[in-house]
Amino acid sequence: MRAWAVVGLASVLGFGAFDTSAVAATDDTRTAPVSDIDQLARAPEAALDYQVMVGELSLLDGDTQGAAKAYVKALSYSQDSALAQRATQIALAANRQDLAYRAARVWARAAPKDRRAQQAAVRLAFVNKDPQGVEAFAPQLVASADSPRDGYQALARILSDQPDQANMALDTMSRLAAAHPKQAAAQYALGRLALNYNHIDTAASAADKAVADAPDWSEASLLRAAIAVRQGKLEAAVRRVAALKGSDRQRAEYHVALGRMLLQAGNDSKGLTAFKQAVAIDGDFAEARYGLGLVALSQGDLDTAATQFEQLYKSGAHSDDAAFYRGVVAERRQHDAKAIDWYRKVSDGDHQFAAGVRIAQLTYEQGNLDGARDQLHQMADAYPDRSTKLHAVEGGLLVDAGQPKKALAVYDAALKNAPDDTDLLYARSLAYAKLGRVDAAEADLKHILSQDADNPEALNALGYMLTNHSTDYARAERYIRKSLQADPGDPAVLDSLGWVEYKRGHLASARKHLEQAYKGSSDPEIAAHLGAVRWQQGDHDAARRIWHKAQAKHPDNKVLKQTIERLTS
Repeated sequence: MRAWAVVGLASVLGFGAFDTSAVAATDDTRTAPVSDIDQLARAPEAALDYQVMVGELSLLDGDTQGAAKAYVKALSYSQDSALAQRATQIALAANRQDLAYRAARVWARAAPKDRRAQQAAVRLAFVNKDPQGVEAFAPQLVASADSPRDGYQALARILSDQPDQANMALDTMSRLAAAHPKQAAAQYALGRLALNYNHIDTAASAADKAVADAPDWSEASLLRAAIAVRQGKLEAAVRRVAALKGSDRQRAEYHVALGRMLLQAGNDSKGLTAFKQAVAIDGDFAEARYGLGLVALSQGDLDTAATQFEQLYKSGAHSDDAAFYRGVVAERRQHDAKAIDWYRKVSDGDHQFAAGVRIAQLTYEQGNLDGARDQLHQMADAYPDRSTKLHAVEGGLLVDAGQPKKALAVYDAALKNAPDDTDLLYARSLAYAKLGRVDAAEADLKHILSQDADNPEALNALGYMLTNHSTDYARAERYIRKSLQADPGDPAVLDSLGWVEYKRGHLASARKHLEQAYKGSSDPEIAAHLGAVRWQQGDHDAARRIWHKAQAKHPDNKVLKQTIERLTS
């Protein structure tokens, strides 16, 4: 191994592996003036070591740019693959794609069988928009892989992540595929790449060739099915997947893949059917059952979802996830006690924290505020790094329970440790608003906006507050419209926009936006506002229908009650 390959701080100080023979031939050179060092470093061997030393010293100083330049310059004196690899890595760390490509070219040529070197060369040629480089190194990448299928798939992945260079990617892959017309792996890679860039005809033609050359290759058939889904030929995709052979587990996996394709295409019912077929084929396939439960839950098929999650929990597969989502099913059915029982079964995993919060909220909804707060305090001890979120939840429960002063105490204590926390500031602003302290509420929201001028929640809350507590409706509407830019379909923001338009007397546009909000949410305040607009437009029957429907689900909502009393008394 060359000395520079292990050069480090010790060698720079004179007692490591750094090769000093070229510059230490005599005692005189040891005391040579600084002006002579460059002269001494011009000998090729010394120049190589000198540039590596400069690179390492630059790294010690945190100067990755300087290190990258020095290491790439070192490649002028050596084409060693290990040196080129290190130069490539340092240049990438410095975010110098141009220098990294210069180094990767050396690395790839010095190590033609090293797949990492070939991948780096292809990727960096692509990033640096060098079609000749891509075309030169792509065949070497394929050749360096364990198999042509692995090589072509790796190439397709690399060429899939630059949408502005789709033509270069497709041209390169098309030429490779044309050079190997009977190579199913090449046709498959072209099909995948073309599908990624939405060149559907090219994708279909290539996938058909791959299937013809390798009729038993399931991935080629699944690619063709994905293309059929993109073409809107859903039945053809279903038939193609159904015809695939294999073990029960393999066939179930194919149907899971089909289900995901169909869901991505927006066909929820056929996607659900595909997952059901997967479970029917292999009832022990936990991934299929878990996927079916999630899909069914998302579509409101609570019976199917409950069955899947219960089966998973009993089997011990995804037990914590299954318990959590079974709790969600129970909650959707308004079986709060059962939901709490299921949430308590979540003993580990990504959903444990969320399950604990849901227990607190459901405990509160059962009328036990003290129990809910105890649950949150216990969680704060178990999750000290997430105490901010828990304080926000606790304060929210207190506000909802009509105890905004106690909520303020919770928020104030939490904000001492996290004075710029957005969630806490937002929550405290709502508590201030409940107490009629509009100036303080506005100050908290403006504090949020001083850190994030486009924060949609703060913009909407500030606009809505100004609508209800001032007459500066024009400024309120500006805030709300800016918030709406983040999510034009958000029911809460559409409600705010409709309400400020109502206040400004723009009843037609107010009705339009409130009806949009009403379609997307059953929030009683939206119903109260839409009913108010319809009442002012003279359609009292329509207003009463909207209000009565909301009252049936939310009989104690104060805004709804006050709106009805104000307009009908």
